[in-house]
Amino acid sequence: MSAAMVQMPALWTSAEAAAATGGRADGAPWIATGIALDSRNVASGDLFVALKGETTDGHAYLADAFKRGAV
Repeated sequence: MSAAMVQMPALWTSAEAAAATGGRADGAPWIATGIALDSRNVASGDLFVALKGETTDGHAYLADAFKRGAV
């Protein structure tokens, strides 16, 4: 079976992520099948968590994460 045919289980829905973070789910609903903290490691369907650190801010890499398939 090819990787494209494998259905990954949902880890988070947009509503669940919003509830867990105190945020809001705007736009089309989505389902995350993985989690990434580094935009270079994002796979299609991953929820990218942008963290602000001492030397860099993950928010600067949002566009890259979305290009790689983050939800």
